[in-house]
Amino acid sequence: MSARIDHFMYAVPSLDDGMQWAADTFGVEAAYGGEHIGLGTRNALMSLGSTYLEIIAPDPAQSYEGTSGEKFANLSAGGLVTWAAEGDLNAIAATINAAGIDTHGPSRTQRKTGSGEVLVWDLLFPIGSVHGTRMPFFIDWLDCANPKDTNPVAGEFQSLAIATSKAPDLSSVLSAIGLDLVVEENAPALAVTIESARGLVTLTSTEATANIKMR
Repeated sequence: MSARIDHFMYAVPSLDDGMQWAADTFGVEAAYGGEHIGLGTRNALMSLGSTYLEIIAPDPAQSYEGTSGEKFANLSAGGLVTWAAEGDLNAIAATINAAGIDTHGPSRTQRKTGSGEVLVWDLLFPIGSVHGTRMPFFIDWLDCANPKDTNPVAGEFQSLAIATSKAPDLSSVLSAIGLDLVVEENAPALAVTIESARGLVTLTSTEATANIKMR
């Protein structure tokens, strides 16, 4: 099996402020992505070469009570929440189920772009993992172009650092789906390093974003 890192999710309480932060940080403006219909969120996107950055925030045009949008609205600052890997969702589900991790999906998801186009893809979520959002969720873009190829380039992805309890367990699961990453035994955290025109940029989770539950 060969999964690959698809993207990183950086949550902010306000998308307008998040897009300004991105412009200040990378010297490049993020592209408005669109609304996640029924999920209470909207996003902006930046390519990182082999992967991409999703800046995600509550969508004030939707009711986001009980959704991820509500969780993001309560943040006092932005931070990494989780990450996604792309691959064969049925094969990934079988592999991580065999490792004792339940899954939800694959389920069809959509986003309406600023131009009115509706993009459709499938998602698979791990359920109840002790690793929380250090364990990625999974995506299959179906017939859609991958956002890494269609959005402004903020820089080049360099590395992902993952810290969690029971690190060997998470490392083993990731390796089984083709992701050979170093996982450190420590307090739960994520950090992504990017080579940008303004030098190295490291994005990290915060105490609040590290404890957000996506499912």
